[in-house]
Amino acid sequence: MNKRSSWLWSAATAALLSACGGGGDTTTSAGPYAVNAALGHLLVTGGSWAMNGTANGQAFTLTMAFAPAGAGPFPVNGVMSAQSLETLTVVSAGQSNSDTETIYFDAASHAIVGLQAVGTCSTATANTPLPATAVVGASGAFFTEADLDGCAGNSLVLGSGANTWSVVSDTGIALLCWNLAAQDAAGTPNGTESICIEVHADGTLGSRARFSFIAGAVTITARNF
Repeated sequence: MNKRSSWLWSAATAALLSACGGGGDTTTSAGPYAVNAALGHLLVTGGSWAMNGTANGQAFTLTMAFAPAGAGPFPVNGVMSAQSLETLTVVSAGQSNSDTETIYFDAASHAIVGLQAVGTCSTATANTPLPATAVVGASGAFFTEADLDGCAGNSLVLGSGANTWSVVSDTGIALLCWNLAAQDAAGTPNGTESICIEVHADGTLGSRARFSFIAGAVTITARNF
């Protein structure tokens, strides 16, 4: 399990969640949607999305929040970067569990510099800018990461991740998705994650969102529409 997957697993330990999903497509505008601007809104402006699910008859809520933070150096290489704090909170059976990941990125281009959470870091090894606009059904590379066992310059690589973007339609709602496929140091797949947020034509973000995380026998899904 890579660093980001480990962070998500830590945040979700309030329950082993296997949640229900939604229905099929209705009518969605094909776009185009200003996806690069939407990424900027997510990282620079932020927002919060509360979602619901059930697991073995037990309801839970999952809140995903992004909040801007002041600029600072990425611990692995000292590169000064803008920062966004992504917090994932799971509440189930009266128990709440929350963890935060720091996303380091270039303020002008939104290129990812690295990620930091639960005492470890991931370094971006390649970035592909999102296009200015994209239509429903479009997808592409976002960035690749090397997942480390710490946050020092000499930390060991434990795995890697391929991050991609996509624009999808779900029950008539256009969503911009940030997807991750993780693998260990041997190249064995060990987890996937997808966060999808409603996107408007001008790149502003809406109130609807969905989330999925799969690692081994554990499947976590949540949505608010």
